[in-house]
Amino acid sequence: MSKDRSSPHFSFLSILRVITKNWMWTISFWGVTTVLVCAIVYKLPPIYKAETLILVESQKIPEKLVSSTVNAELQDRLATISQEVLSATRLQTLIEKFNLYRAERAARVQEEIIDTMRKDVSIKLERGWTRNQPGAFRVTYQGRSPEVVAAVVNQIGTFFIDENLKTREEQAAGTSEFIGTQLEQAKKSLEEQERKLSEYKLQHKGELPQQENSLLAALASLHVQLQGNQDAIARAQQNKVILDNTVSSAEASLSFLKTASRDPGAVVRTPDGKVLTVQGREKESDVLRSKLEALRLRYTDSHPEVKMAQRALARALRDEELDREKEKETAAVPPPAGEKPPVKRDGPEITPDVLREQERIATLKSQAAMAQKELELRQSERQQILSDIGSYQSRVEKLPVREQEMAGLVRDYQISKNNYEQLLNKSFSAEMATDMEKRQKAERFTVLDPARVPERPFKPNRPLFYTVGIVMGLLFGVAAAFGRELNRNVVLGEWELPANVVILGRVPKIDFTPDDRARSPFSEVTQTGG
Repeated sequence: MSKDRSSPHFSFLSILRVITKNWMWTISFWGVTTVLVCAIVYKLPPIYKAETLILVESQKIPEKLVSSTVNAELQDRLATISQEVLSATRLQTLIEKFNLYRAERAARVQEEIIDTMRKDVSIKLERGWTRNQPGAFRVTYQGRSPEVVAAVVNQIGTFFIDENLKTREEQAAGTSEFIGTQLEQAKKSLEEQERKLSEYKLQHKGELPQQENSLLAALASLHVQLQGNQDAIARAQQNKVILDNTVSSAEASLSFLKTASRDPGAVVRTPDGKVLTVQGREKESDVLRSKLEALRLRYTDSHPEVKMAQRALARALRDEELDREKEKETAAVPPPAGEKPPVKRDGPEITPDVLREQERIATLKSQAAMAQKELELRQSERQQILSDIGSYQSRVEKLPVREQEMAGLVRDYQISKNNYEQLLNKSFSAEMATDMEKRQKAERFTVLDPARVPERPFKPNRPLFYTVGIVMGLLFGVAAAFGRELNRNVVLGEWELPANVVILGRVPKIDFTPDDRARSPFSEVTQTGG
């Protein structure tokens, strides 16, 4: 009985029926597929893998003493170094040195061979060394020769170590050079600010804010000098007035003495306005005594003119005493032989009193002239003090303006100075860091576990492939058996019939020879029993 192709249905019994019915097909396809897969797997070349572990050693010098100028993360530095190590030039050198990919080089271009080698090289970071931070990484390479892959991995590890040292040294040197350039610019800027500040101080010397105390002190000192100068001017004026009055009195006394010497009995007016009659030649002491009495009528004994008159009277008395002694000596000694006695001349005679009074008047006039000069000097000094006070007062008034201008200059200078000092410290640190990199005392790569020659291939996994081939062969044989039954479109057993179909009987399996099958009228009838 036939069944609709559009709705095939296989139960477990149907599957078992297909396998048992077509066991020859299943075994044949299974065997052929297994043999082919195993042959292909056997022909695959062995691939060996070698790896080396490179440790990232920390800086040997404490960072508190010397800070490194290379602070990039390991991942970033490793990515940069990998680009250099896995460059086309480096890989081409390795390919030629170890004669890699001989078969591929005959059929592929150079770029494809280099890309293949990049795929065969892998770099993996190892975490958990220091606070879950990468402190090591693995370099792996796979190839067909165990000795070659070990040598290549070790060479690549050496490239990483050398390139890391070179890169760190170049970065440190570049940082030091950059900071040095910035330091030179900062130095020029600082020198320019120093020049501006110095020129400003020289230009406005005496008006700077920091000189305020000295300006105020100088101004106070000038006011004190001005007060002293005014007092000195007052004293000089008073002294000059006294000397002028004394000169007037002395001139009146001189006139009185001259009159008395040439015209006894004449009437003479004294300086105080009194009228006196000259009785012969009066003595100078009498005249000065009269003058002193006249002055006492006007002034007290402490007055300078009174004191001066007292001194003149004492001097006159002393001179008269000396004159009397000389006259006695002259009278006692006769004149020398042949010398004529002095002859009195007609006319006025200049007495010693007149001469002394003239000398006194000359002295008083000289003192009055000196007092006048002192007064003029004091007045000139007063003008200079007033000028200095005005100058200092003007400087004090300009202090707020100078303070604002100085604030801007000092601010720019301080900024330049701080910038220069910071760059100078950074320059020292950068130079020490560069020297540390050159001496390999900074962070560096070290081979912790060098690559060893692998004893077993990394791939292919032949046992796994063999197992997969056997399973695939079995599945392929079962699929071939199912395909054969589906192509025949027959019912495999009564369990495939609907439940309401009544089975009337079963026909046993009848085997035909090919000739019988060709002559039998039932050759095209579908068997229901087997």
